This record gives sequence, structure tokens and C-alpha cells, in this order.
Amino acid sequence: MIQFHGWAVIRYHTHDTDRGLQDACWKQLSDYVDSIHNELIRLQRYNGCDSVIVAGMHNHRADYVFDLFQWIANNAMGAYGILYIHDDEDQSRTKDYSNVFRVWQLCRGDLTENDDPFLSPFVPTVEDPYDETRDD
Repeated sequence: MIQFHGWAVIRYHTHDTDRGLQDACWKQLSDYVDSIHNELIRLQRYNGCDSVIVAGMHNHRADYVFDLFQWIANNAMGAYGILYIHDDEDQSRTKDYSNVFRVWQLCRGDLTENDDPFLSPFVPTVEDPYDETRDD
């Protein structure tokens, strides 16, 4: 099972505030999200802040979540946010990450993977270890 929880503030640039350029960036993001066809992604424009919220669980890895955050990094250089992922099948990369959350930091056009200091290791921090002697 993979679970993901993330948010990003969408800004086309780190300091420029041209509303037309921001609107164009937002439109491109909206079109990209529409092409994914997934109800787990929420776009929100409120009080002058453009943001994306994504949360969900799948039986197996869902690359569209990573692809979304990478698209934002590549196309909205001023965007920033966090994507938390726990994937109990994540054993095929450089290290076994199946019992930890991974934190993806989005900032200044980069998407970088980091260790999680809060909810890892998943067992026993979030869940109890499996106990074969229990009857429930």
C-alpha cells in the first residue's frame, strides 16, 4: 500500500508578482491536472494564494503523484511544498524504505527526497508490530 499526503503553493516565480503570468502558470497546471483524471488532486485559488492538495492511498505505487510534483518543480519555479509518502513496497531502490515515510521537499524548482524525523519508522511509531499470538 502506498499513502501520500502533500501540498504545494503555486508561484510561477520566487519574487515576481505579475498576475497575468501567474494566471498563465495556473492554467497550465490546471490543464495538466485535468489530463491526469484523478479525483485525489485538489486545486484551490483563495485569497490570492494558489495551491494544490493531494492525499490518498493506492494498493501499489502511483507515479502520477511524483509526476505532479515534478511538473510543478519544472514549471512553477517559485512553488514550494511538501509531499509525504509511505510505500510498504519501496524496497527496490538504493535502500529499503518500506517501513519509513519519505519526505519530498519542493522549493525553487527542485524536488528533493529526505528522511522523515516525525512518523518513521512506520512500525512501531504509527502501528504496533504484528503479534501472531493475538486473536483479534
